[in-house]
Amino acid sequence: MSQPGLADAFARHLGGNVSVVEELVGDPSGLLGVEVEVVEKAIEKRRFEFAAGRRAARRALQSLDAPALAIPTGPNRAPLWPEGIIGSITHDEGLALAIVGRTDHVSAVGVDLTEAAPLPGQTRSTILREEEAGLSDLDARAAFAVKECLFKALHPQVNAFFGFDAARVHPGLDRNAFTVTLCRDLGPFTAETAFQGTLLHQDQRIAAALVLS
Repeated sequence: MSQPGLADAFARHLGGNVSVVEELVGDPSGLLGVEVEVVEKAIEKRRFEFAAGRRAARRALQSLDAPALAIPTGPNRAPLWPEGIIGSITHDEGLALAIVGRTDHVSAVGVDLTEAAPLPGQTRSTILREEEAGLSDLDARAAFAVKECLFKALHPQVNAFFGFDAARVHPGLDRNAFTVTLCRDLGPFTAETAFQGTLLHQDQRIAAALVLS
């Protein structure tokens, strides 16, 4: 497991309204009910990652004294959480992270985990807006993680797809923080709305989390 652990680091930054748990990806154990059906025909890597994410999510639920129920997958492959719970799951490079909170304290949650490496091929121009073109390789990868976690956080409220060009990111890896600003209206959120989140660089991984109270 990582040094202090990404989960512990996130917990220090995000406060007590959410529970953060990490789980190593290693086997397909711990799936419940309908979760088994979701990945029964998937390749081994996908099954192992999915299982690790669900194990982490259930441990996070238990820490909130919430029932550790099965977490099905919705039409867009996003987790369907128990009533009164909101959360987000991510996995990459052998690690899964889950962040969950109660809806009476938290209105949106998003988390994303990626390797700390340059973006592959033409991906950089797909992810970055023109004003982000000057970002370093590491900051560009951080911007990718931030935009992914923004989508996970806002999509349930916006209820519509939006792409990487919908927001611009100011990464702050040196201060474990980021600002992401909308470049157009998204549901109840107007253009130029800015969100502050947590950005971590640890063990060759970059992780971004956004929690709205």
